[in-house]
Amino acid sequence: MLELLILAAVAVAGYAGASSWSMPAGAAALTIASWWRKVRLLRQYPQVPFSSKMTTYLVVSIVIYIGLAAASYGAGQALRRWLAD
Repeated sequence: MLELLILAAVAVAGYAGASSWSMPAGAAALTIASWWRKVRLLRQYPQVPFSSKMTTYLVVSIVIYIGLAAASYGAGQALRRWLAD
């Protein structure tokens, strides 16, 4: 649910004409929001070591979140242009 709120905030930033730096900030917020749960589980018993598989999932999720944030920002800008006509 938090991820949808972050994507909505990035879309609003795109609609408002905010700096394009809101895209990487949104991607970072998405990564932190989703991986916080996973990292918290790593600290509980039984502890599981951080593996190369998890590293791959982390890198792929960062790439996906950058794409989602860019699409959300672009959708906000497109809505702004569409409503301006």
